[in-house]
Order: sequence, then structure tokens, then C-alpha cells
Amino acid sequence: MKRFVCLLLAVALLCGCLAVAVHAEPDSAAAEAPANSKLQFRQDGSFKIIQVSDLQETFFCSTITQEWLYDMAARERPDLFVLTGDNIAGGGANWGTRAGAMFAVKHSIDAFMNVFDRIYKDFGTPVTMVFGNHDNEDNHVGRAGQFAMYQRHKCFIGWASGADRGTKDIHGEHYGTHNLLIYDHTGAAPAFNLWMFDSGSYDERGGYSYVQTPQIEWFNRTNALLGRLPSVAFQHIIVPEIYGLLTVTDANDPNSFGGDRTFWDADGREYKRYISRDLPAGVEGVLRESPCPAGQIDDAQYDALSGAGNVLALFLGHDHVNTFERRLGGATDLVNTPCAGFGSYGNIDLRGVRVITLNEADLSDYGTYTVEYQGFYGDSALREARLKMFEKMGTPAIIFDVVSFKPLLWLGGLFK
Repeated sequence: MKRFVCLLLAVALLCGCLAVAVHAEPDSAAAEAPANSKLQFRQDGSFKIIQVSDLQETFFCSTITQEWLYDMAARERPDLFVLTGDNIAGGGANWGTRAGAMFAVKHSIDAFMNVFDRIYKDFGTPVTMVFGNHDNEDNHVGRAGQFAMYQRHKCFIGWASGADRGTKDIHGEHYGTHNLLIYDHTGAAPAFNLWMFDSGSYDERGGYSYVQTPQIEWFNRTNALLGRLPSVAFQHIIVPEIYGLLTVTDANDPNSFGGDRTFWDADGREYKRYISRDLPAGVEGVLRESPCPAGQIDDAQYDALSGAGNVLALFLGHDHVNTFERRLGGATDLVNTPCAGFGSYGNIDLRGVRVITLNEADLSDYGTYTVEYQGFYGDSALREARLKMFEKMGTPAIIFDVVSFKPLLWLGGLFK
């Protein structure tokens, strides 16, 4: 009997050790992704990233989205895709996930990640991602569980650092904050760095969450270890400093956005924010909704990024119909990217992706532009009508697409 008890204790201890090993994360100061995810500048010194934000796809991923992602990769030939959150729909919009069906969450992720696997096979372009506020909203599959679903795909090179330990919001800890190094064109040494931050979901008051102190401390340590390489950063939820770059107004201004969300100051007092619909001088792009940063005062992430002196820009999603960018000169630029998918709200002329170009010869700057679905395929009335159908109908449009637009596109030689 005593031997049996000892055997049980030994098995329990072994299982405990294995559990720790399975759930252990890389050291918080780790500065490099796994070896099989090495990125490198091309021989001509170029490197191209496509940022895809707010797909918000459901159990039945839109065929229009799948086709466009592949066609985009075929034309642009990027070196990396970055998904910046709200990759799947939340709040019950993702069929089956509200009931906690893990297979539904996995199927929703696989629906678009299978496309990226095909892109990886045909063009060699890998993918990484960060979470948004909707990704694990009401579906009972945590961020760590979802991250593991991404890791099963051959194209995926993201990894989970120890940066998120100690973070907290209404859906638990953040997860998947990491960095990716881009080596020089010879592959000999790191030349550039990419920061991927999980900005969380919602705070305890119901406002949007933000990048928190443990993640910022990880950034500071890792950045120092890397020797402050030139870099850019990606996350979903926008930082509150964006209001300092726009024209602040009030509720009496008929040309203002805002007032539909509550914010809280450092003392817990509620207030509203209003901004002018007109972009001030020096801000390029489009502004069609009031930015939606954290609901309360954040942990000064932007100060850390900008103060480091080597983070050129912070690329954001979350606000579906905004494409503004502000070059600040001496501080970290703020750049917003519109929604790419058809699972949620958006404007027909702004559904698109952001392309970011780097040049090894001058890593103190970057290029960027957006590519919208409308116009991507040229002046096609058929494509335009199909786009409008998906925008108005969402998921049910898949059924109509099979019996209407797909055959017509195939007959016209526009669909393969």
C-alpha cells in the first residue's frame, strides 16, 4: 500500500512538472523568436509587411475575404503578414462560439488561416498576430487556447513571451505579446525589430483595455538587450495620445465626433470626448469615426515607446473606418488601419489592408500606404456589386455568392 501511495505521489509530481513545462513561457527578456521563424531583408534590402486588421470573420468565413487575401499576397508579395486583432467576431456574432463550442472557434480561425497556409506554401509568406477586444468575447476559449490554434498552422511564426504575466482585464490575462527580429540581407545579424503587443479586451468598468505595466517593463528590458534596434510596433486598441494629434472640440460643435462612450480620469470621474471631423494639418488619411482608446487612463505605453527613441511607428486597428497617419518626427508615429473583413461595420471604399515597406539602407524611416478592395480588381461593375452584397448582408451573402456572382465571375474569366 505504501509503495502504491509513493507511486501515486511520484506520478502526481511528474505530472505537475510536465504541466509547468507545458505552460512555461520563454523568459520575459527573451529577444528572439524560435529559429524557424527567422525573418530577413531581401538581397535588394527591401522588406514588406501587410497589416490585416479586424477581419471579424465568423464560422463561415466570407469567400470574398479568402479570395482577396490570396490575390493580395500574389500581387504585393509581402515578406510578412501581421494580423492586428479582432480576427474573429465576438459578442455572439460568431456562430456557435457564444455557447463555448471550441470547434466553432477553431473552425473560425482555420477558415482564414488555411488561406494563409496556402499563401505560405505558394509564396513563402509567414504570419504573426495579436489579439483584439472581440477575439475571445463571449466564446469561453481563452487567449492562450486560441493562440495554440494559430500555432498549429505552418505559416504562423508568432510566439508567446513572458510579457503578459501579471496583466489583467475582464477576460483575464493578455497573451501572445512578442517580438520578431528581421536580419540583414546576409542573414548574419539582426537589423530591425517588430513589436507585437496584446492590448487586451475590456477593463473592469467595461471600457477598452490597454497595454499594461508588465508588458511595458518587458519592452524596456528586451529593447535594452537588443541595443535599441530600429523598430515598429503593432497592436489592436489605439492609445489615448491620439486625441492630442486631433482637434479636440465639445458637444456643441455640430462638426464633432464622440459623446457615445464614457471615459474615466485618474480619479475615477466620468467624462466624454469630442473631436472635430476635420483632420488637422499634418495628419494624412481619413477620419470617419471618433477613435476608441482605453476607457481609463492607461499605463503610459506610448511614453515608453516614444521615449525609447527607436520605435518609428505604432500601427493600430480597432477603428474600422479610419486610415489616418501622423508623422511626428522625433516621436513614435501613430498610424491607423481600416477593417479588412466583411464580418462587421465599415465603409465600402475603406475596407482594406495597410502595406508597410522597409529599406535596409535607411532604417530610420518607412513607407506605408493602404490598399482597398474597391478598385483592387480594376473597374469591374460585377466586383463592385459583389462587394456591396457582402457589405450589406454579411455571412448570408456566402449562399447568394455561390449561386450568383461566382458563376458569373468564372464565366467572365475573373474567378479561378
